[in-house]
Amino acid sequence: MAGLRWTCDDLIRYRGHWFDTSSLNPMIERLLLAYPSSTIFAIGGHSVVVHISPSIVAKVAAKAGDGRLRNEQKMFELFHQSQCQHIVKCFFRGIDVSFLECLSQGTLHDRISMVFRTPRPVHHWMLQLSSAVAYVESLGYAHGDINPQNVLLDDNDGLKLIDFDHSLLIGDRLDVGYEPYVRQYRIGAKDEGGTFGVAGPTTEQYALGSMFWYMSRGTELYAELEGPDRVDRLIDDIFPEVNLEDPIDKIIDNCWHGRYGRVADLLKDVEGIMGSTRKEQKLVDGSDEVEKRRICEEYYNSVTRPQEDLAVDNMDTDN
Repeated sequence: MAGLRWTCDDLIRYRGHWFDTSSLNPMIERLLLAYPSSTIFAIGGHSVVVHISPSIVAKVAAKAGDGRLRNEQKMFELFHQSQCQHIVKCFFRGIDVSFLECLSQGTLHDRISMVFRTPRPVHHWMLQLSSAVAYVESLGYAHGDINPQNVLLDDNDGLKLIDFDHSLLIGDRLDVGYEPYVRQYRIGAKDEGGTFGVAGPTTEQYALGSMFWYMSRGTELYAELEGPDRVDRLIDDIFPEVNLEDPIDKIIDNCWHGRYGRVADLLKDVEGIMGSTRKEQKLVDGSDEVEKRRICEEYYNSVTRPQEDLAVDNMDTDN
């Protein structure tokens, strides 16, 4: 996946769809000017991703001081000692910017939508995504916005969970998401919490069930229905018939009906259909991460110096 490869001018021309130019974070342009080979890689709802090098991207708040990026940075601080390989790595955090590992193979949505489809490693994907969500749960948090756009693929066709802008404490109101990865509750429903309920194992496993459906079927749950019809079915807990003799379908059904007390319990079932309770492990090259952190810190320092210093800052971006 090549990404957008946009310049700052391209972003400004597109501002009518996304951002008011007057409030655009100057950090974006400074990163692009500091490193001539850098480009805008992607645009999110509240951020811009700048491609810095083959292994590093910078996620910049579209508006300076945006609390959603700060919320994600808080999560990355919690993940600092994590050995969970299925969560995107953050090498360095600064004001309004996070430097992350570059995952250039696109989103899960891109992968499943490929015209020339290759076999989907559904079992492995289920294990990887469940492991990431269970790890977040173990810290007392919910991701809060699990969907195919917030999962990226690495070079080995493995999944990594991204975008923790809306992560929240278990028990808080959940007001972010879109069907079929969340479902609304009727007014007056018991323990309705936010628009989509109370963040925790019930909401997280519901999202995972719909993700597993998408992985195994290749189309989203109720994609054939108009929006209001889809919403009504989900509110009323009406789901397609599944084969309960099939291990994947049984897990999907359990997720939709909230039968797991914890995402960790769901993970055990996923491990069971893999034929082993051993989680995937991967040796982490600590020295490589330390070097990337050093490089990212230099990137950050170069764009937070006075503007006149940028002309003399031509770092090697081949890493």
